[in-house]
Amino acid sequence: MATAEFDGIAGVYDETRRPIDSETLQGLTSMLSAHGCKTILEVGVGTGRVSVPLNRSGLDTSGADISRMMMERARSKGMANLVMSDGGLTPFRDGSFDAVLLSHVIHIVEDPQGILREGARVSRIGVFALLRKREGGSGWFQSFAGDRSGGSEGPYDGAMEERRELFRRLAEKYHWSPDRSRVRDWGKERRLLENNPPDELVQVSDVIDTDTFEDRIGRFQKGAYAFMSGMPEGMKEELVANMRRRASQAPSHEPRHMVYQVAFWRSKRLLGLP
Repeated sequence: MATAEFDGIAGVYDETRRPIDSETLQGLTSMLSAHGCKTILEVGVGTGRVSVPLNRSGLDTSGADISRMMMERARSKGMANLVMSDGGLTPFRDGSFDAVLLSHVIHIVEDPQGILREGARVSRIGVFALLRKREGGSGWFQSFAGDRSGGSEGPYDGAMEERRELFRRLAEKYHWSPDRSRVRDWGKERRLLENNPPDELVQVSDVIDTDTFEDRIGRFQKGAYAFMSGMPEGMKEELVANMRRRASQAPSHEPRHMVYQVAFWRSKRLLGLP
């Protein structure tokens, strides 16, 4: 199911996601280099949005992913070393790479701790995870679909409840039910850090998000989010119209900070080795 999910959005994935910014790329590259990592396996490589720039910076990055269509996009950008594989069971020998990299994938996988253990097995030095620091609340599109994983309360939560009610009403009108397993749980990142404290957690960038409401609505309109799979066009059009109406009544968009961190776990510690 997950393979079909990402194959289905491969064509619009890059145009509906922000490319990695130079500050974040430099911070990630510096941290990998500081630990002596030259050969990297990115698990969940997708379209190569992170690995391709890493290769251009001088690192030797390979990729593993469950989606053939996503990796075809990465290959079209020049990535050569790609393998179709689940991150929890890769086809590589122990210590095949200096490091394993997880870039914005922890919230997607069913068993983040299993991914960490497998990453530790195939990496000589350790596992690195690129994460965006989130302060409560879930993505606005997820809240529209009824996701409460962020645990937000107060006025924001009230506004989201209105959107959830609209979503429920339209879903009933169009006889459509979203696949709840495709609504992302960003809390997995926080829980992984709490349950498996990294050896290092370093802030590598603080960038300004200048996306407008129309930018966000445009991504939704292109069906760029997995939970929208199979959504009737009529329902999507009504949701987009509602979003535009709300955006026209909202105060002018204020740029927001996006803070990125890199977590690092030593392979020996994850494997219980001296």
